[in-house]
This record gives sequence, C-alpha cells and structure tokens, in this order.
Amino acid sequence: MRHLISHAGPLIMLSAGLFFSVGAVTSLDLGSFRRMGPGAFPLLVGGLLCLLALIGLVQNLRHPLPVDHADPVAVLGVTGGVVGFALLTPLLGVLPATFIAVLTTAAVIPGFRWPMRLALAAGVAVGVWLIFVLCLGIPFTAIKGI
Repeated sequence: MRHLISHAGPLIMLSAGLFFSVGAVTSLDLGSFRRMGPGAFPLLVGGLLCLLALIGLVQNLRHPLPVDHADPVAVLGVTGGVVGFALLTPLLGVLPATFIAVLTTAAVIPGFRWPMRLALAAGVAVGVWLIFVLCLGIPFTAIKGI
C-alpha cells in the first residue's frame, strides 16, 4: 500500500496532463508551427506534464521513495495557487494572475522570506510576459483593461 501512495503524485500529474492535452486537441484549434492556435500551448504543456509524470513513475517503480506524511498547508498553498490562477486570469489578465498564483504557492515554503517571495512572483510574471506575450506572440490579455 505504501508503494501505491508514492505513485499518487505522478499519477495525478499524468491525469492533469492528459486532461489538458485531450481538451486542447478536441476543442481548440492547434494552428500550425508558424501560427500557433489557442490549443497549441495547452497541448504542449499537457504533453510535457505527461512526459514528466511518466519519468517520475518509472523512477518511482525502480526505486520507490519513502512516503512522508502529507503537509496539508503545502497542499492547500499549491492548490490555491493553481485554482487562483485559473479563476483570476479571465478577471485580471495573465500577469496579475501569475503574480498572485506564484505568491500564494511560495507563501507555504518554510523559511522563504517575503522579499524573496515578491521577487520570485514578479520575476515569473515578467518571464511569462517576455516568453509568451512578447516572443511567441500568444494573444493573452496581459493585464485586463490595458
């Protein structure tokens, strides 16, 4: 039973990756390599998530990790960051939603001081803007109303 519990994380990641990949293929336009459609990014992220989950499962099958007790605060922080990003992106835009999601997730890291949390959240938001909006030209609403 303990070995099955150690596979829960990679299996959840695999499920999420498959969910996003199948959703992108079945309901969004993928476009082409030169003009990516709105489904290209979720398909790419879902595929990478599946790949990472499979690597984790294989490593875990070869050398099972010891199972520690779950930290409910960390689980809530990460879940809150993901759910917050999903809910806030249409309301505020991708950059404020990214900032808030990273800040929420970083808040549960012990010993991580607030100035570093703010710097990390700002750096990730700027990185998202540089990579996805500026370089790739994905039509995200960077900041709603601007």
